[in-house]
Amino acid sequence: MQSKLVYIETYGCQMNEYDSDRIRNAVGGMPVDTPEEADIVIVNTCAIRDKADQKAFSGLGKYKHLKARKPDMILGVAGCVAQLYGDRLLQKIPHLDFVLGPRAIPRLPDLISRIEQAKERPVETSYDVEELFEVEPYHREGKVTAFVSVQQGCNKKCSYCIVPYVRGDEVNRPLPEILREAENLVGKGVREITFVGQTVNSWTENGRKFGDLLRAAADIDGLERIRFTTSYPRDITKRMIDAMKDVDKVCRHIHLPVQSGSNRVLALMKRTYTREWFSDTVKRLKDAVPDLAISTDIIVGYPGETDRDFEDTMDLMREVEFESSFSFKFSPRPGTPAAGLPKEETVPDETAGARLMELQAFQKEVTLRKNVERVGKTEEVLVEGPSKHGPESVSGRTSHNRIANFKGPASLVGSVVRVRVSEGLSNSIRGELSV
Repeated sequence: MQSKLVYIETYGCQMNEYDSDRIRNAVGGMPVDTPEEADIVIVNTCAIRDKADQKAFSGLGKYKHLKARKPDMILGVAGCVAQLYGDRLLQKIPHLDFVLGPRAIPRLPDLISRIEQAKERPVETSYDVEELFEVEPYHREGKVTAFVSVQQGCNKKCSYCIVPYVRGDEVNRPLPEILREAENLVGKGVREITFVGQTVNSWTENGRKFGDLLRAAADIDGLERIRFTTSYPRDITKRMIDAMKDVDKVCRHIHLPVQSGSNRVLALMKRTYTREWFSDTVKRLKDAVPDLAISTDIIVGYPGETDRDFEDTMDLMREVEFESSFSFKFSPRPGTPAAGLPKEETVPDETAGARLMELQAFQKEVTLRKNVERVGKTEEVLVEGPSKHGPESVSGRTSHNRIANFKGPASLVGSVVRVRVSEGLSNSIRGELSV
């Protein structure tokens, strides 16, 4: 296994990025930059929207000719699309060698052996994997940020979401395992950890809650910053808010998906909170951490969404003024309750598209204004690597999760430096090193 050259193509969220790094460690061998070099090619997929599905199928399809030229090359599909379609993928894609669900990553070496020794085309999509968290992620030397998973799966069962069906019920990782992985990463030069989970702040273990996890992680020597994503609004607790307020290492940013500003649509989505409850939670967060930056997710065109419902969402956007938002048109997912709603409830694509454009245009204005407002201020930036904005420039993020680009030597990577902001742009800020 150690001599194998491995190429992994990743689609989707931070959890998928983390899983791809776990796949690298599970399969062993050496990562390479192009599929043409590889002995094993794995496409790690996302199924959150139909477009993500299609990207996965397209990604697998393009390897047909490479597989014909290199018949001994092993081609596999992993992730949520693998879990969703299972052995149907082997029928649909004849050049595919194996199918691996998100929870079965620890069983990957066995799958590779079965392919090489018995010429099987194995499918492993079991949720019942004892070694669920045993394979930790590959970490590239010199990288100063890293993800650490605190849970797998989700119990929320939102009506539009396929995640519980492809990642299973929520399983929380034991605190000692989380801290051990974080400490190992810090020992490899990591300065910022992002805890990831489908609803990361619902983590609990033996009476401990997410706020306790934040406090425990802050005691790791050498760890400069702690982030987490994605939070579920209903699981914002006083214990969590107090930890965000008290622990200096916790970054001043939270990603808090609201999905809609309409109470009627939120009820249809089974989001378990109202718009008023969400607004009150934002107030509680900002009362505790006044400079907190909040980003969100929005779905427009949910079946039955009216002009009034959409206007309620825009009202919430104007009220909160999110730092940024990830917004999408509703995409029906197989097996979810929303996919079975009456056809007459479907919002015309043209209408949904127009709503999305309006919302995104508003968000762009807000994000730009907030970035311009930082001009003249001094920000602390963790330098992550070279900038794309010219030679002898570096890039990193502020505590509020803004991308900052500025002139500076590569030797600054891994350091937290002070940067005086000189320019606010649509998606980033620019500045100069401050003494």
